Amino acid sequence: MDNEKETRKKLLSSAIKEFSEKGYTKASLRNICKEAGVTTGALYFFFEDKDDLFGSLVDEPLKRIEEMIGEHFSAELDISKGLDLSELTPTNIASKMGLQDDMEVANGIIRFIFANKTAFDLLLTRAQGSRYESISDHMVELVEAHYSKLYVVMKGYQSKREMTKEDKFIVHWISHDQIDIFIHIVTHCKDVKDAEKQMKNMIAYMIGGWLAVINT
Repeated sequence: MDNEKETRKKLLSSAIKEFSEKGYTKASLRNICKEAGVTTGALYFFFEDKDDLFGSLVDEPLKRIEEMIGEHFSAELDISKGLDLSELTPTNIASKMGLQDDMEVANGIIRFIFANKTAFDLLLTRAQGSRYESISDHMVELVEAHYSKLYVVMKGYQSKREMTKEDKFIVHWISHDQIDIFIHIVTHCKDVKDAEKQMKNMIAYMIGGWLAVINT
């Protein structure tokens, strides 16, 4: 059992190096096995294929990020339904909604990402050709599903009213913008301290822009 754990550990370590250097498409399972000092048969004992191996490096951090976002969105939507929308401003929205400060939530996500930087670097810059290559689009879809509901509530629409084409357009753009902001910070900031510093301005931008759209 200990030997199996050690072999799997060596394969994962070798895979991180190979995927990081060459990207998913050009990565070689043969090179990964050679670097780990094991046979290809040993690799297939633990992993179904290259995609499964790549997934073993990124799945757990990705699922945790989705959970963190989902928990925040769920609380945000529940509380927004009881708001007096006329009282909301960019400076009081967090306290009025009874949630943790948005800055704290964003920084929690940033800290988690930087604590698992290797996995997220693979997802964001080395996943082309794998089942994760459209991960940014997937995250946009999660955000858009939430913002579509929040938009209807905060606009004061009746439950039976459909969002207009213009509504859908702006919500889709805002969702893309938010994911792009996080990706930009993760891929351009040198460390978590720098990322948190930059996120402060980004949060102000996102909240201000959202409320401006809601009040249009």
